[in-house]
Amino acid sequence: MIRQSSHSMTLALAGILSVVANVRLAGQDSAAVTRICLAPAGVETSTGNANTAMDAVRETFVGYLTGPSLRPEPLKARLASQVREEAKQAGCPYLLLTTMQHVQKHGSGGLLGRAAAGAVQQGAWEAGVASGSTAGRIAGQAAYGAAGQAAYDYAVTIHNKDELTLDYRLETPDGKALIERQEKRKAKQDGEDLLTPLVQHAAEQIVAAAKGGGR
Repeated sequence: MIRQSSHSMTLALAGILSVVANVRLAGQDSAAVTRICLAPAGVETSTGNANTAMDAVRETFVGYLTGPSLRPEPLKARLASQVREEAKQAGCPYLLLTTMQHVQKHGSGGLLGRAAAGAVQQGAWEAGVASGSTAGRIAGQAAYGAAGQAAYDYAVTIHNKDELTLDYRLETPDGKALIERQEKRKAKQDGEDLLTPLVQHAAEQIVAAAKGGGR
């Protein structure tokens, strides 16, 4: 009886130590992950569908900001003030705000720009995966697949000589900008994917700023 009781206590203690170790490891993994909340993109376009453009920007950023030490969290609010409040409620240490402008050029002269009739504007600025586990890898693959499809869907609206401008700003919860930049690309042929290289380069800058804490 005594031996059995002692053995049971040993097993119970081992179980408790295992749980504690797993909790500690989970905490370490969580601490090692950089979480970035993504505000809905502000979109300004004279062609195509604004929602398609917003989806393309979101999914492409999600794809590039998903990895073993990165976790993007898309937000729903569109007003700038509400986006920041939503990010705080989610406990995100970083908030990414983006706007994309698609300027369509026809031939050598015609230009449909910011004031063009039919231009659509949407997004937060208009008003003002996570581990190396199997689940994490699957999530990452899904994110990359969705990003590629979204970029492809939007690329069909691109024509030769069109220009795509991407503005992005990474903030801390107190509103401090760690990085704020603008990048542009011009199409050399119809159907060219301008968004992916813009987002890829922006994502590299954003991650560097987040990892460096703005230094």
